[in-house]
Formats: sequence, structure tokens, C-alpha cells
Amino acid sequence: MMKDLNWKKIADQNNLTEGPTWTSEGLLYSQCAESVTWIYNPKDGSNIIWRKNTGGSNGMLLDSNGKLYACEGEGRRLVSYESGKETEVVATEFEGKKFNEPNDLAIFPDGKKIWFSDPNYGGRPLSIEHESVYLAIKSESSWKIKRATFDTDRPNGVLLSKYSNRLYVANSPHDFDNPEIRRELRSYNINDDFSLGSYEVMHDFGPHRGVDGMTLDSEGNIVATAGFNTSGPGPMIYHFDPEGRVIQTFEAPEDAPTNCTFGGDKGDVLYVTFATGAVYMLEGTGLTG
Repeated sequence: MMKDLNWKKIADQNNLTEGPTWTSEGLLYSQCAESVTWIYNPKDGSNIIWRKNTGGSNGMLLDSNGKLYACEGEGRRLVSYESGKETEVVATEFEGKKFNEPNDLAIFPDGKKIWFSDPNYGGRPLSIEHESVYLAIKSESSWKIKRATFDTDRPNGVLLSKYSNRLYVANSPHDFDNPEIRRELRSYNINDDFSLGSYEVMHDFGPHRGVDGMTLDSEGNIVATAGFNTSGPGPMIYHFDPEGRVIQTFEAPEDAPTNCTFGGDKGDVLYVTFATGAVYMLEGTGLTG
């Protein structure tokens, strides 16, 4: 584990931040409970509200054309939107039932296929009796929704592998009082028809807090946020190779890191959001996105 890291706090909101997304304008990130998207400008260090009424937006991601998609947990839908423009609704329900709480997403390079997780961290009664990952497929002007996982307890972060042939899924239930429940980082094979095959457990976090959000570095390795002060090794940034071997870890400066992304002019700055409401930047890791 690397010590004496150059962590710099760039924002400190009142509650959980998520969905960091690097754009040409700066870093977008969600403040879920306030239904606000902020933008951090690295040139002057400012944080200003970029968009309001985001339906509890959590995970966000740009497609290859620069279109921004978001999982609105409170709004219970997958959408796309731009500052000052109308919201485009991609998906709101499956088999006639509202989603539970869309959380995170991964977009296929062609921009026509989006995997997204639908856990129920909000604690509301389940609208759909299972907590699964779904696949949205665009056909002309509409989106068709298919269930992608049939074996997840509470899927959180999702991420495509470098060559888009595997989907990484953080299976991260929150019943920490039950030692039988495991938190796993999983790898699912993507079949030719874009259904998911069986999974391999890449890393078992046991009874401790598992992966929340994750991103890829330029080599196709996984950079993931996990852990908390309550148990286990504490809040960490994990660096996994594509087979799940831990390459290195970075000790996080605050409790419960939630998500991360690379940004900066050279793509060598790691931005990390936290359940505490903080947002940090980390330089000098030797990694790029």
C-alpha cells in the first residue's frame, strides 16, 4: 500500500457524493440526496451547481460521442441529459414494474447498449422482487430492456472490460451483521447476443464493505472504491488486474469511498467521491485513464 499520497480535497458537500465524470468543462459529480449535479472547475477550484432536480442521480457516464447518461435512483429510471436541455428517458420499468433504484451503468462502445444495476439501497419496499443488472438496447428511436443477471443480491458498480467482452459487477449487499453474506467483485462473460454468461469471483471481500464504484486505467486494470472504518482493512482504493489479482492499494483519506474516475489534461488525476460528501483528487499514482 502506498503511503504519503498526494490527496487533495476539492469539495466537501453535506452528504454522499457519487458518479464522478470527467468532461471538457471539468468534473461532474452527483450529490444524490439533494438531487443536484455539481461541476468542479480545476482551473479556479470552484464548485457550482450544474443541474438541479436530477431525481437522486447517482452513477453517470459519457458515451463515446460525449452524451451523458445517468442513473436516477430516486427517480427510479435511466436517463440522459445535458445542462439546460430536456431529460431523455431511456428506461423506467421492467415487465410493467418500476425499477427499484438504478445505481450505476456501463456503456458499450457503439452507444446502443447500456448495462445498469438496480439495487435497493434506499430501503423502500421492492418494486421488482429481485435486485438485478439490466441491459438497455437501442433500436431506432426506442430502448428495449432485458434482464441481464439472475444471481445478484444487490448489484452496485458495473464496468466493461477493456475489450468489452466481460462485465465487471460489484455484488455488494449491506447486511453487515450477517457473516454468511459475502461481498464479491464478479466478472461475467458477455455472449455474442449480449446476454451474460456465468461469473467468476474476482475478489471476495467477505463480511466487509465491498466495491461500490470503479473505473478502468489505460491498461485495462480496474480501479475500485471499497471498504470503510467499521470493519476490514478500512477505506481503500483497490487496483486489480483483469483476473482480480490485487496489484496495489491506496489508503483513502476519508471513510467509505463511493466511486472514482480519471481526469485532468493528461488523464492522470484520479478523482474520488465519498459517502462523507467529500470529493478528492489524487495525483502521482503513475496511472492514467
